[in-house]
Amino acid sequence: MSISDGSELQLYTKQEAAELLKVKVSWLERRCARRQVPFVMLSGQYRFTPEHLAEIVRLNEQPAGVSSISTERRKRRPRVAVRQPPDGFVPLRPRQRRAS
Repeated sequence: MSISDGSELQLYTKQEAAELLKVKVSWLERRCARRQVPFVMLSGQYRFTPEHLAEIVRLNEQPAGVSSISTERRKRRPRVAVRQPPDGFVPLRPRQRRAS
């Protein structure tokens, strides 16, 4: 397939692009659905040019010394103290099943 300027047009499927980027196809699909990465939609399918792949890499670059996981995401919720049942509490037991 040639473009008018004589250069060859190369398009990758989402599977090929994910393999080249070394990411899961689902990761790439989610980013496309959210319009977070560049792509071309042809016949309802995502397609990627080499320029798109280079831009995806550029958009996801991390400066040296910066974790890829944000600290906000890593924080855990404080544990809630487990309430102790009051004295003399008897837990419920399941009823016996009736014979059929």
